[in-house]
Amino acid sequence: MEIVTGAINTLLLKFAKLLVGDCKLQKGVKKEIESLQKELISLGAALRKVSEVPVDQIDEQVKIWTRDVRELSYDIEDSIDTFMVSAGKDGHPVAELFSFKGMIDRTNNLFKKVVAHHQIAREIKDIKKLLEDASKRRERYKVDDAVIVAPRSESVDPRVGAMYRKETELIGLDGPKNLIVKTLMEGDGTTGRQRNIISVVGFGGLGKTTIANALLHELKVNFDCHFFISVSLKPDIRNILKSMLHQLDNKSYANIFEGLEDFQLINKIREFLQNQRFLCVIDDIWEESAWDVIKLALPDGDHGSKIITTTRKMAVAKRVGGAVFELKPLSYDDSYKLLSKRVFDTEDGFPLELSEVTRRILKKCGGLPLAIITIASLLASKPMQIQEWEKVNNSIGLGLGNNLDVDNMRKILSLSYYDLPPHLKTCLLYLSKYPEDTIIRKDILIWSWIAEGFITNEGEQHGKSLQEIGEAYFNELLNKSLIQAVDIGNICDRDGQVHACQVHDMVLELTNMLSAEEGFVTLMPSDDKEEGILVPAVPKKVRRLSYSYRFRNSTNGYATAHARGSLSQVRSFTAIGDVRSLPPLTIFRVLRVLILGNCLRLEDKHLKDFGKLYNLRFLRLGNIRKLPKCIGNLQFLQTLDIRDASSVIQLPPSFVRLRQLVRMIAHRVRLPYDLTLENMKSLQELQCVGLTENLMQGLCDLTGLRILNLLLSSDDDCDIFREAFINSLQKHNGLQQLTLKTPGRFSLDFMQGAPCCLQRFVSNGLFYRGFPQRVNSSLSCLTILSIKLDNYMKQEYLVTLAELPSLRFLRINAFYAMEMKDVKVEDKKRRLIIYSGACAFRCLQEFHFYCKRMGLLFEPRAMQELRRLCLQFSVQRTIDALGEIDIGLENLPSLQHVFVDLGRSETPGEEIQEAEAAIRKATNDHHNNPSLDFGSVDAMLSSRMRLRIQ
Repeated sequence: MEIVTGAINTLLLKFAKLLVGDCKLQKGVKKEIESLQKELISLGAALRKVSEVPVDQIDEQVKIWTRDVRELSYDIEDSIDTFMVSAGKDGHPVAELFSFKGMIDRTNNLFKKVVAHHQIAREIKDIKKLLEDASKRRERYKVDDAVIVAPRSESVDPRVGAMYRKETELIGLDGPKNLIVKTLMEGDGTTGRQRNIISVVGFGGLGKTTIANALLHELKVNFDCHFFISVSLKPDIRNILKSMLHQLDNKSYANIFEGLEDFQLINKIREFLQNQRFLCVIDDIWEESAWDVIKLALPDGDHGSKIITTTRKMAVAKRVGGAVFELKPLSYDDSYKLLSKRVFDTEDGFPLELSEVTRRILKKCGGLPLAIITIASLLASKPMQIQEWEKVNNSIGLGLGNNLDVDNMRKILSLSYYDLPPHLKTCLLYLSKYPEDTIIRKDILIWSWIAEGFITNEGEQHGKSLQEIGEAYFNELLNKSLIQAVDIGNICDRDGQVHACQVHDMVLELTNMLSAEEGFVTLMPSDDKEEGILVPAVPKKVRRLSYSYRFRNSTNGYATAHARGSLSQVRSFTAIGDVRSLPPLTIFRVLRVLILGNCLRLEDKHLKDFGKLYNLRFLRLGNIRKLPKCIGNLQFLQTLDIRDASSVIQLPPSFVRLRQLVRMIAHRVRLPYDLTLENMKSLQELQCVGLTENLMQGLCDLTGLRILNLLLSSDDDCDIFREAFINSLQKHNGLQQLTLKTPGRFSLDFMQGAPCCLQRFVSNGLFYRGFPQRVNSSLSCLTILSIKLDNYMKQEYLVTLAELPSLRFLRINAFYAMEMKDVKVEDKKRRLIIYSGACAFRCLQEFHFYCKRMGLLFEPRAMQELRRLCLQFSVQRTIDALGEIDIGLENLPSLQHVFVDLGRSETPGEEIQEAEAAIRKATNDHHNNPSLDFGSVDAMLSSRMRLRIQ
């Protein structure tokens, strides 16, 4: 299902399943379905054509038609899903289903017994009639003629202003500009004759064009010639080539363009530049194909020419080659200065009474220069009164109103949206249901997309799993700078990938506006001063409903027929905050996604009708104490996420009836001793389940498991199940992630019997049987390893670990068990030397080493790719071994972040101060200038757990 074509794509797949499935359809129904497929394909093609025309150029009747067809597709899908529920393969009778006969506003007849096959025949006939009516209106409104009209070009490109910014608007951009100059020019001299390329990457509005233009004007005196071209979203390559020639020599190439082919223009540019030292800016490249043509005109000479490109897409920057400079948002101080300069023509600041509201405004601007400048233009026209500035602050995220500057900002930001293919537009607008500043887990987002039907594995994606396709969608949005990566600090997520994101407030403002126009997500008002739920304010049909922060004190708003009619076709319901009164779940007749995340006061009464959500695919519950007994009724459930439960959850017996469950994610759950999971063949992810004998038996049959997270509650469990568990693992060749939480010394000899696809192994159990001398070849895929040792870390252990070819994250917690008085003299100087050669970790990006009684030293070429270093080591032993605190940070060329726990309680204060000073000097002297934090490891890990994550 897409914002462009509604549910048409998923409908086609479901009709195909009806044709080839084992449902015994009545005579003639299959032919009717085949006819419907053809009609849907035609309507889908028309909707895609409409989507290619700018919104302001579409006829109003065409807009109404496209909206009606999308809504019709949703209604049809609801009807088909209802039939599939009632005709379930297990033959279990489903009571209290809703009829969708007639498809349009006929969803209020409750019945207990479904004569499914007779009903679907009637439904198909009704569907056919409705689609025929839609096709007739398509002809009557001349939809196809309306969408082939050439779109009008903008009279003025809103991005042109970036080339003529005032000097005051470059506040905060001087630092990036100087770094780019250094990168471009540092090769000059004996080795600087080769062309240098640098790409400036970042989201729209960060100042890429402004910086690039400033660089051109600053550096052009050092070059023989220069030019600036803007490629734009839909480039006219011929005009771009003409512009290049015209800027290079206005007189010679004033009148020779007519009649020349593109390749002739390219040849003339190359001839002109062949013996020149040129500087050029190629601004706003959207597609790799555009660069592939333009670069043909730029000769590979040895005259020290420089090329600066700007783009919103990291993939384009990598295709261009050379250095990549990722432009970041302005700091708060620079944002403050820029806003002050634009409003008051001074950087001195704001009146005291406006300081707090100014802080909140800047927070929402998120360091985006374009947003700051736009908001400044609004504030400059307002009286210097806190009430007026509060209105501006409150309008951010809800629509900033009509203003020329605001309109230009939206046009610039919306370019990224309109560049997206239909499926990514859908995925992006789905983010509008989250409040600002929310950290969104990637897995929740992807599996919500899957549950809603946004992702299919047909066409070009055929052969990939739905999760793999969802990962690709997420990465595309990240690559296009429409979402921002967030580090949530989970050890199991240290694989070099992004596992959570946020949406910039200005992007959220845009998506909220677009979503409201399309009726895609409905955000319920959240003003506590208002009584009841303002249901009359919502559209006639709500498909996706989101509440945040606080529900009303009354449920009276749900009692009306209008309320139930508006909400009866909600497909996704998301609630975040203080739950005072949830709507009765019986309202949501076709719900697919239910997220009650981080909801306070969530009680059993809120879930009393839980078992009637027969279409539910994705369920996330926070702060619950137990699961309803009727959960087994949710026959289509794919994801059960209760990781934020407030206590240990005992799974009800009906849980094992969830035959289509793919993911079960929890903080701590237990399965009844008399139940087994052997029939839950769809399970791929099973997290934080207590180990029992029945579970062990069932695990052997769950050959589709990819992620397994087990809890062992006692040492007895460890002894009883160790061998059986290791034997069970050998049957799971597809297992990719294994996490063990144990109370004692349960240790898996993971290097001998590990599954061949294992990518992550995390265990808090102590290794006490000794350490393997060689790494098993089956561990070639291992990227994350977190282990504990019951003694010190021996040098030979490190040599063994260095044999892991794909390792990106390594965490070692080593306990030195002997008392200090028992340590031999030579052991007091013990330190771990991480050296090059056999012990050079090729891929390691993050290293955590915790041992209060050992020293540490990185030798040259030890860890070339290491970016994040977290240490807890002995200051005294390092001094004893080396004579000073020098752990060799300069030998880690890729280092970006350092965290150090010096064990203050065990080391004299004077030595701690000296050690901190030495480490601080080492990071300051490092060419990357990595960030540095001192503190407690335990405090650091616990603080990460307090992030507000959805």
